[in-house]
Amino acid sequence: MISGLLVACRQPLEVRGLYVSDGQGALVSCDEKQTLLLVSDSVLEESYRHIATQPHQWLFVRLRGVTETHGSIYGGSHHLLVQQILEIRPVRQGECQRVAKPVPL
Repeated sequence: MISGLLVACRQPLEVRGLYVSDGQGALVSCDEKQTLLLVSDSVLEESYRHIATQPHQWLFVRLRGVTETHGSIYGGSHHLLVQQILEIRPVRQGECQRVAKPVPL
């Protein structure tokens, strides 16, 4: 209950990046260099399955939500709690260039 209150008090942020789902979703930010967020959201995962035409295909997303860290502050995993899916679609050529080559999960 306390963690729910803390999440409710945080300001949502908008994130854009490349998303892939294989049971556990992952998002590589287009704007924050070397940022990987783990995403567990059933609506986003369902949308991904309808749009992706290949296994492990990266899709471009814009999401609104809040972040939280699990584990140690020195090396914990970073999660995005999705509040709103703003956009999900195939990646366009030249898009999200800060991400040189996505790393498969």
